[in-house]
Amino acid sequence: MKNRMDIKEAEDYLNGIPKFSKKTTMENERKILALLGHPERGQRFIHVAGTNGKGSVCAFLSRILLEQGHHVGTFISPHLVDITERFLIDGEQASEEEFLVAFHQVYDLCQEREGEIVHPSYFEFLFLIGMLIFRERQVDVTVLEVGLGGRLDATNVIEAPRACVIASVSLDHTEILGDTVSQIAGEKAGIIKAGCPVVYDDSVPEASAVIQKTAERNEAFACPVNPSDFEIVERTGSGLTFQMKKAPFAGENFQVPFVADYQAMNASLAVWAAWLLRDHTPAASTWTKGVRRALLHTSWPGRMEPVCPGIYMDGAHNDDGIRVFIEAVTKLSCTGKKYLLFSAVMEKDYETMIDEICRQADFDGFILTKLDSYRALPLKEILEAFEKRTKKPIWSFDHIREAFAFAREKKGEDDLLFIAGSLYLAGSIKELLREENRDSQA
Repeated sequence: MKNRMDIKEAEDYLNGIPKFSKKTTMENERKILALLGHPERGQRFIHVAGTNGKGSVCAFLSRILLEQGHHVGTFISPHLVDITERFLIDGEQASEEEFLVAFHQVYDLCQEREGEIVHPSYFEFLFLIGMLIFRERQVDVTVLEVGLGGRLDATNVIEAPRACVIASVSLDHTEILGDTVSQIAGEKAGIIKAGCPVVYDDSVPEASAVIQKTAERNEAFACPVNPSDFEIVERTGSGLTFQMKKAPFAGENFQVPFVADYQAMNASLAVWAAWLLRDHTPAASTWTKGVRRALLHTSWPGRMEPVCPGIYMDGAHNDDGIRVFIEAVTKLSCTGKKYLLFSAVMEKDYETMIDEICRQADFDGFILTKLDSYRALPLKEILEAFEKRTKKPIWSFDHIREAFAFAREKKGEDDLLFIAGSLYLAGSIKELLREENRDSQA
C-alpha cells in the first residue's frame, strides 16, 4: 500500500513547491487533466478575473446560484487559515478527507508519470485538486476564480465557460502582467472565449476599451457595469444598501453585509452575471427577491470584515486595494480614535501603499508587525517607510500575536481598529481568534 500523507504533510509538500516559480505550459496541464480523466469536463463554469474584487464577486455569485437551487462548487484563493477554504461546495469547505483523496490522485500521477509530465506548480496542483473534488461532488455549476492574470492562468484551460466576469482592473503584479492598465486588462480579458458573455467593471476607460475589443473579437456579448448604474442609499456599521438604476432592476434596493462601498460594484457584477445565466425568464421583480436574500447572507472573510466589536479586517494588499480600503475607513463614523495594524509581503509596492495610508487616511496611530512567512517584508523596512511619512505614534512588534494583543489593549471602547496590508496578516489574525474561541470553550 502506498504511503498516505495527513493534511499537514500534504500542505508541507505543497508549500515546498515554489509559489512564484515559472508555471508549466497549458499543454502540460491539459495532459495531466486528460490522465486524470478530464474532471473539468461536464462542469459548467463561471470564470472570474480582476485585480481586486474577484473573490467577493465569487462569494456573491455563488450565494445567488445556491439560492436559485444550484449545487455550487467555488474555487478561490488564497486561503486565510485552512487550505480547504479554497474548495467550497454550496458555501461549505471541502472536508480534509475529500482534499486528501484528490491530493493523492494528483500526487500519485506525478510520481508515476515522472518524466512524461512536468510537475505542476503550487497553484496548478490546487486547481487540479479542485477539479477532482467538484467532479466527485457532482456540482452542477462551478464558480472559478483566476489565480493571477487570466490569459496564462492555470484556470484558463477550461474550454467553454457559461460566462465570465472581470472585476476591478488596476496595476498589480506588473513584473508579470505588464506595467500599464491596458496591458493588465489584456491579460484579464484573456479568459473571454468565443461566444462567452462577459460582465465587467466599467470604472476605468482604458481597461474597458480592451475588454470590449476582446469581446467583439470573440463575438461575445459584453455587459459593462458602470458606477453610475447604482447608488449607495444607506450605510451602517454592519453593511450598506444600494439601489440599481438600470433596467431590468431600476429602482430595486439590495443590501450587503459589508461596509466598504466597493462591495456595491462587486455585488452588481454578480447580479448581472446571474441574470445572464438564468435558466428561464422570470419577471425581474420576482427573481430579485431570491437575489436580495442571497446578497444579504453572503459572507467573505477578510474583506472589511468585522471580526470583533470595533475591529475590521481587510485583505487590502496593493495600491488599488489600499485606496478603496481607505475610502471605507474614511466613511465609517467613529467617535474615538482610529488605529491601523499593518504588515506586507516583499513583492508588493509597499512604499506606495504606505504613502497612500499616511496621506489619505486619518489614523491616530500605527501598529506594525512582521508576517510569519518567507515572503515577509522585514519589519525594519516597514517601520522606516512609516517614519518617513508620518509623525503619528508608531508601535512595532516582531510577532503578530504581540502586535494584535497590544492593538486590542490600546483600543478604547469608542475607538476603531483596522487590519490591512496582507491576506497573510488577515489569516494569522483569524487563526489567533480561532485559538481564543477554542480556549474559551475548553
